Amino acid sequence: MYSMTIQDIINSIKDIKGNYVNGTINSEELVEHLEDLIHDTEGTDAYGGFGTALEDDGFYDDLPDFTQLKV
Repeated sequence: MYSMTIQDIINSIKDIKGNYVNGTINSEELVEHLEDLIHDTEGTDAYGGFGTALEDDGFYDDLPDFTQLKV
């Protein structure tokens, strides 16, 4: 997993700010970029929940047995 350095974070913030000041991105896009930066610095992303210990907590071990179901 890639870990961002402080300099990487500062550079990203400067880029985001520059894009906003220059009108390249609007306020909605600014927030999206900041959220992406937060996820990058935390080491999480949109798929961060997959493969976590919470998913392997045995929840799926006790699924109903549908083999005896009569329709």
